[in-house]
Amino acid sequence: MAQVLIRNIDDETLEAYRQKARIKGVSLEQELRNLLEANKPLTPHERVAVARSIRDMTKGVAPSLSLDEIREGLK
Repeated sequence: MAQVLIRNIDDETLEAYRQKARIKGVSLEQELRNLLEANKPLTPHERVAVARSIRDMTKGVAPSLSLDEIREGLK
């Protein structure tokens, strides 16, 4: 597994994560691993799923401007 060293972390920020780790009963290192895992970038497959979900939510919603009106505004 890879390792990362992060310098110049604000003392208050680090203390906040220490407290969160203590509350959860895990080490600071594990708390930070969990944070990184939970916030990693979406995979291409996940991005497509999000786009499809948004498209499904907006089906039947007419755009506020027609394509001709949009093109006219770009001139």
